[in-house]
Amino acid sequence: MKKLSLLALLVVAAFATILVACGGDDDDAPAATAPTATSAPSGDSTPQVQASPTTDPNAYARPQLLVESAQLQKALGDPNLVIVDLRKKESYDAGHIPGAVWYDSAFLKDPDEKVYVIREELFAEKVGAVGIDNTKTVVAYDDGNGLIATRFWWVLWYYGHEGSVLNGGFARWQKDGLAVSNEAPAVTKASFKAAVNDEVICALDYVAEKSDKPDPNVVILDVRSPAEYTGADVRAAKGGHVPNAVNLDWTRSLTEAQPQVWKSAADLRKQFEEAGIKPGAQVITYCQTGVRAAHTLFTLYLLGYDGLKNFDGSWQEWGNNKDTKVAR
Repeated sequence: MKKLSLLALLVVAAFATILVACGGDDDDAPAATAPTATSAPSGDSTPQVQASPTTDPNAYARPQLLVESAQLQKALGDPNLVIVDLRKKESYDAGHIPGAVWYDSAFLKDPDEKVYVIREELFAEKVGAVGIDNTKTVVAYDDGNGLIATRFWWVLWYYGHEGSVLNGGFARWQKDGLAVSNEAPAVTKASFKAAVNDEVICALDYVAEKSDKPDPNVVILDVRSPAEYTGADVRAAKGGHVPNAVNLDWTRSLTEAQPQVWKSAADLRKQFEEAGIKPGAQVITYCQTGVRAAHTLFTLYLLGYDGLKNFDGSWQEWGNNKDTKVAR
């Protein structure tokens, strides 16, 4: 019997999820415990973020973005599917999901301008080399928490193609007792046509403008640890945060239990709303290098939020710029 494509499986799963709901950075290390949300200092505004007004609080608005192990297992062998492993090369060689290709996560940043996203033509070359074109269904995974997988997802999205992320990554796949291979698949080189989506990124000057002139329709969301936010943990020339930014650590999106997976939609919406992230505006995420920021941006998009921008230079750029203002 012919296997269903992953896209078809995701559509079926999304429909089932809705029915159930209606019935009832590479250098960005995760925090040891899940911290609480931290508000901007007194006097700072608490902006809000746009969400779909029809989103069911008990279901992900875009469930196709988050693939479960069982779904992916059923789709193995689909010629239109490209599974991307973003772990270290030695981990990939030791064992990976059958049919998965290895992508060097160093090429999510530009090799010549390391603060910023990889340039368009080079990314097209790199993903084309692992068999990705603009028609492929792409599922990315890492060791487990989705940190690098969501960065890959965001870069792919920035260049015009929407993929998915494996919930729980390789750790969840192994816990579920699914097949592992140490054979690299034969890859047919593909042609990927990058189309820059400027709506999902922003630069320092844009963030500075929104920080200097607080707008109730814009939220600047710092997804680093509370210690980085307050300046107790300094990872640049200056410590602290962008003035008028609010703080919600990216790890709060995940369960504490191992292997870590995304929390339920209801729990995620609750904690974002408690941090002041509510319908009505756009949101700018930032961290140290734009990696953790991509994870939270993915989570918000999964929930149905729109108007999302990744400040790609993040604190690596802001904290090392002599002209930027800093709050503590």
